[in-house]
Amino acid sequence: MAILEAAELGLVRTARQPRVAEDAFSRAVAEHHRQLARFAYRLCGDRALAEDVVAEAYARVWPHWRRGRVEVLLPYLHRTVANVAFARHKRLRLERTKEPPYAPPPDGRFEDRIGEHDELWAALDRLPRQQRVVLVLRVVEDLSEDETAAMLGVAPGTVKSRLSRALGALRAIVEGSHV
Repeated sequence: MAILEAAELGLVRTARQPRVAEDAFSRAVAEHHRQLARFAYRLCGDRALAEDVVAEAYARVWPHWRRGRVEVLLPYLHRTVANVAFARHKRLRLERTKEPPYAPPPDGRFEDRIGEHDELWAALDRLPRQQRVVLVLRVVEDLSEDETAAMLGVAPGTVKSRLSRALGALRAIVEGSHV
């Protein structure tokens, strides 16, 4: 979303008026909740957990937005959703008993098995957090390198290298190398 378009929607901080801030935040929630929930789902793979993640992100962002500490709301919400999703993921992973490693079928190529939902989630689950976020934003959410870089607050070159490493690691995990 361009800054000008975001400003028109009230998603860019222009004044420190409490009522204006509340209206803009409510409008952002109403207009972008599905997008944020879909993003959270793609990060964690569970609808109920995704809704909880988005709700927690709203709760964390609201005080910062109200006090004028957030300039552009939507990228800040996306980043917070990613942080909350991975914090929960890390907690669940620590609580879970160790599962046997994923073993792909001996025949077939990686690309032929990409549609196998559970296996893909298991493989995505093993990627480092930063690689997984970039992979979801670039491949699943179909954001450009520049949009992804702006959302994460990193250089476009960093997005490229993280995506390359993520795809290589994902391919190795699914093909059985277990990086």
